Amino acid sequence: MRHNSRCSAGPFLVVALAWTAGCVAPPRTVNTLSCADEIHANASAAVTKLTATAVAEPSNKNAQLCLSYAFIAQRNYAAAAEAATRALAIDKSDALAMRMRAFARYRLGAYPQAIEDANASLKCEATGEAYEILGKCRLRSGDAAGAAEDFRIWANLDKSIEARCWMGSALWTAGDTAGALKTWEAAELAAPNDPEPFIWKCGFLFRAGDQSGALGAAKRAVELAPDSPQALGALARVQSWSGDAAGASATVAQLARTNAPAAAKLAQKLKTSAPSVK
Repeated sequence: MRHNSRCSAGPFLVVALAWTAGCVAPPRTVNTLSCADEIHANASAAVTKLTATAVAEPSNKNAQLCLSYAFIAQRNYAAAAEAATRALAIDKSDALAMRMRAFARYRLGAYPQAIEDANASLKCEATGEAYEILGKCRLRSGDAAGAAEDFRIWANLDKSIEARCWMGSALWTAGDTAGALKTWEAAELAAPNDPEPFIWKCGFLFRAGDQSGALGAAKRAVELAPDSPQALGALARVQSWSGDAAGASATVAQLARTNAPAAAKLAQKLKTSAPSVK
């Protein structure tokens, strides 16, 4: 991580977005915390242990950071934001605490506050994580053009295919369909064995009236990741929207062979799913 002298270490959101990650991920640098493995193994037990530690050692910043991450793992974002705030009370220049609170606030729908935290963290260190949060907050808030620029910076910092996919989504939302397609195609060339660009592209193509292109993109995603719930979900939806109920049913059955719970969930979603703006 990069630091300066003042800082310490450590939308048109359519169905297509839900086919991939769908929402911003927790700051990846939390994996540098000593508690990360323990939280991954049992978040509830970690919360109990870390709460006791935080009470016994109120000036222990690491305990608050770990507690925030444990609450994130439980999807208790209000508590996660509070723990990150306590960490910042101990060290107001901790960039990771800023990003963790930004993430929690994003998940709570407090976009202006999340943007403020992410921007504050960037004064400490430039990270793709911060730009990811900024872009997704702006996209949710209706600033697709601003989001596209944030995703571009994220992609450059992290060399991330996911970031390029989000950038394509933001460009499309902003009305730059040519730029969006160019961005997804560049992602396909950069990572020819990654299904993610095809998963993203297919939903947008369908809504643009290119049913054949959408189906082709979804099928290519499945070729690259035949057991992927995201890829198979994308294909099943395009098939269903196109009136190919038999094809969609076969795709659900294919998923059921490796992931029965995901297949059941997909089958239920197909009953109500429609190619409309969320």
